[in-house]
Amino acid sequence: MSTASTSVRIQLGSLLTVVGGLLMVTLWLIFTTLHGATSFNEDGSALGLSTLFWGMLLGSIPNLLIATGLILLSSCLAFTTGRLARLGYVLLLIGLIVPALADLAIQALGPPFFVPVAAVGLIVLASGVQSDSQISKPSRYLLLFVGPVLGIAFAWALVPTALTDSISGYRIYGGFAHFAAGVGWVMFGVSVLRARFTTIEAPS
Repeated sequence: MSTASTSVRIQLGSLLTVVGGLLMVTLWLIFTTLHGATSFNEDGSALGLSTLFWGMLLGSIPNLLIATGLILLSSCLAFTTGRLARLGYVLLLIGLIVPALADLAIQALGPPFFVPVAAVGLIVLASGVQSDSQISKPSRYLLLFVGPVLGIAFAWALVPTALTDSISGYRIYGGFAHFAAGVGWVMFGVSVLRARFTTIEAPS
């Protein structure tokens, strides 16, 4: 693959990751407003569309955009960095794509069964690329940020709703799984893009 083609893939992959993260945050704000702060669905609507529709969008479109961005970034994330990075990369894609397709199929936001898969994938991937010069330190740290954030979200989801509903537990879960993770993905995409432009502009 030519240098120009690789550069375009990295730029497009970074932009898709940023857009996916922004959509994740935006759709979570809409969904949580309509659904409410507890496990009880208040069944609000926006633009004539129910929480089921907005939940389906939240669980699918951002994940698919981010996964597509990561696939375009595969040359610098996984395939040149060893087995550990490749393992984490595959787990991450499974953790993003499978639940997204499931949510599209059921047309609602499904349970967070694959959140720990994505969390482990991110942590393993970040560990696997620690010594790789193609990934900047900020980018590696951001991968390592999103992974534990998703891990915390899943751990919170395991707490009985009888305990968490009294403190807006459903919204707290989404704050980690969608808002904080979405912000992390935006920052990751920006960091990869910034590092790419810095490399291009650096004097030889």
